[in-house]
Amino acid sequence: MITSQYLKIALVISISLVCAFIIYFAIIACLVNPYIQTHTWKQISNNLDVYESNSGTSENSIYFLGNSQVIHDFDPIVVQDYLKTENLTFRVYNVGVDDDTPLQRLTELQGIIRSKPKIVIIGFSYTSFSNLTRYVPDDNLAFLSGRIVMDRYSRSLYTKEQLALIDQNVIEQQIFKRKFIIPAIRSLLGIHLQERENIVNDTMSLEQKNIIAKNPYDAFLAPVYQDDNPQKKAFVYLTGELARNNISVIYINMPLDPLRSDTIPDSTRYNFFTFMNSTGVKNYDFEKRYAGYDFHDLVHQSKYGREKFSKAIASIISQEVNGDAV
Repeated sequence: MITSQYLKIALVISISLVCAFIIYFAIIACLVNPYIQTHTWKQISNNLDVYESNSGTSENSIYFLGNSQVIHDFDPIVVQDYLKTENLTFRVYNVGVDDDTPLQRLTELQGIIRSKPKIVIIGFSYTSFSNLTRYVPDDNLAFLSGRIVMDRYSRSLYTKEQLALIDQNVIEQQIFKRKFIIPAIRSLLGIHLQERENIVNDTMSLEQKNIIAKNPYDAFLAPVYQDDNPQKKAFVYLTGELARNNISVIYINMPLDPLRSDTIPDSTRYNFFTFMNSTGVKNYDFEKRYAGYDFHDLVHQSKYGREKFSKAIASIISQEVNGDAV
């Protein structure tokens, strides 16, 4: 009798657990996975697809790597059209990723090399090279397992916790996705997406720009020191490996609204360019090239600024290809 009761209890618990797993994985499949594919992971996944599709092809591709500034400021169609007027035919890709850093790009290094681009352009601002900058968001590492290969040195620049995320198996990845359930529900209800839409579409007024520019706690103001932090080590290794594989590398110091530029300490500029010039990577400084009306906010350009910047980059590419870049 007692044994029978225990069996019933065990059966009820087992059924409950099975139902819970079914419900959990149904939520992940129907709600969380589509949500993830609308955010930063979609950008990373798309980039990996680009490298894979171009793997082993002839050297007629150009990649522009970088953070949200690259995503907003660089138009590959404008560049391709400009290059055609110079009788140059290239497939140009904007492979920007939100919150990107040199360290994060090491996860894509082998894929980039295998795809054999002609030129890789890298666009960041000072904060990406600060030792105060968060290294790599966990969400950007958690789903890489099975899609990338990293060499020993690249892995050495990551923490044990980050490597554990990169090396997750399928089950661990599914468990990790639980953190996205609430955000996915908010997105389904139109809350988060509306917030993002307002941020992307609304151009800041001069008053709004001034308020943000004067915020001393803005993460964008993370200083660059004369140190040898993981971001700098990653940049040196990334650009060195690309060059060793006969891939031309160009660094662009990305444009900033004059109000933001005025808040950057001279010491940060000095330390940054001292480091950059020591790498031997060809670099162009676009920080102060554009007026405030060319910007949608303090760091991202408007439609008109984007076109100007893209044409300027196209001109640099043309010079690089023709062998007379300065």
